[in-house]
Amino acid sequence: MDYEVYHDESKVKGYWHGILLVPKANKHILSQLLSQVRENTSYSEHLSIKNVKKENRIFSCADSYVQIGVAALVSSFNNKPYPIFMGQKIRGQKQYSLFNSFIGAKFILFRHLSDFSDMQSHSDYASKVEITYRIGLKGGLHFLGNQSEPINIVKMHFDGHKHYRRHLDRIRIVERLNGLRNYCSISNAEDIIDDRTSNHSKANCQEYDDCQILQLTDLLIGCFRTVLTPLIDTKEIHKKLAQPVKELVNRYRQGPARMRNSRWRNGFCMSQSFLELGDWKFEEIEYSASQEGKQLTMELNDDLDVDC
Repeated sequence: MDYEVYHDESKVKGYWHGILLVPKANKHILSQLLSQVRENTSYSEHLSIKNVKKENRIFSCADSYVQIGVAALVSSFNNKPYPIFMGQKIRGQKQYSLFNSFIGAKFILFRHLSDFSDMQSHSDYASKVEITYRIGLKGGLHFLGNQSEPINIVKMHFDGHKHYRRHLDRIRIVERLNGLRNYCSISNAEDIIDDRTSNHSKANCQEYDDCQILQLTDLLIGCFRTVLTPLIDTKEIHKKLAQPVKELVNRYRQGPARMRNSRWRNGFCMSQSFLELGDWKFEEIEYSASQEGKQLTMELNDDLDVDC
């Protein structure tokens, strides 16, 4: 199946890559839902977790986006529609819609533990982002795809290039991504990367629907980071926004057997990396809120090619 990839980041205690894979055939369903939320909440501005500061229409819009994002990751409804808030309220009470339209999106969370201080051989900040993105993408594709559910990436969307101080390098991201398993593939198109801004109010932004999905990706990675590091500079309003993601993480904590029976099977995965004496190390993401020492992990294949 063909997928478009949407990337955003968080830079709180490490560098977090949020990578949302959306099936091209079902992208219109996701876009229509997000557009409906915009209409229901009467909020038309650029949406980011940084803008969510109190319970108002911005929060309602973001809350609905997050719930839609979680619903988009469902791999099987098992004849049980998933209730989502679409931004509508009656007398202050949320009105929920029963969602059963299969989208089949996937989310990869990949964290590099340092602020890139262990990548001093790469003076270019953008190259550090490109390399760690490539590592996280490869591991995630191997984990979430399989022979019966192949993944072919036809487009990659990044939230702007100005903060990288240059356009992203297709050669470093795509051509150096070696050793993909046979159920994973990436288009060789010269224009596979779109790194224009996700702010739909600015000139030369990406297409409106792509901007909205990038803004959804911003919210998802912010919510995952909030859940996984709740004791670090976390606002209470963000904890409330992240509640649907917290429920996903709690299921993940229960282990592979629980996830195999979950409607989110193969819907998302998580892992982190760091450099030690020049060698890449991969480990579990520690769940800071846990008092039992339980951890979360995504199995990364051991044949990662980390050419710079």
